[in-house]
Amino acid sequence: MPRSKRSFASGFTLVELIVSLGIIVVILSLVLSNQSKYTDGTMLTGLADDISLSLSQAQIYGISVREFSPGSSEFEIAYGMEFNITSQGDSSSYLYFADRGAVNHVYDSGWNCPTDTSSECISKTSITRGNAIIKLCAIPDSGPDFCDVGRLDVTFLRPLPDASLVFFDLTGAPLSLSSIKGAKIEVGSPSGATRSVSVFASGQISVQ
Repeated sequence: MPRSKRSFASGFTLVELIVSLGIIVVILSLVLSNQSKYTDGTMLTGLADDISLSLSQAQIYGISVREFSPGSSEFEIAYGMEFNITSQGDSSSYLYFADRGAVNHVYDSGWNCPTDTSSECISKTSITRGNAIIKLCAIPDSGPDFCDVGRLDVTFLRPLPDASLVFFDLTGAPLSLSSIKGAKIEVGSPSGATRSVSVFASGQISVQ
């Protein structure tokens, strides 16, 4: 007599299903983590590039004798940027300004960027996505960087493309530093990634 054939339904057991779901979760976690790191790195690089471009714009305006505003007849002014991580400023923004009146190569208006006619502030840029300025440093001719800097004012004034660099300590008091060839603005992301913008007294600006 012919043997009877049994039909068996094929499919996942509960254990196989749990293992498969676990593998999928691990893969998705790795993908999302790498995507987050990539996004953080891209945004941080964009921030460093924006700071570098703003410095370059200040340099161009400073050496091209740009009028402060139409009809102001203010041509003999320096243009620059201030970075201030002391209690008088904050690490999540920076200022773009015109050094009006008697040029002293520092920003003399309030950190809230007042808009009155005597203000030196042109614009205040907020840093987003949790990124921030984490360190300001003076770059010496030799030896390690000096990073106990709380405020940095960078200005450019014709006829040379050279940068004027003015440093303040972490309390906001002026620093007297010698043999300094440049300054560094270091920015960081919530994930710990960092980028830096260096501006040298010679006028060279670089992003690292």
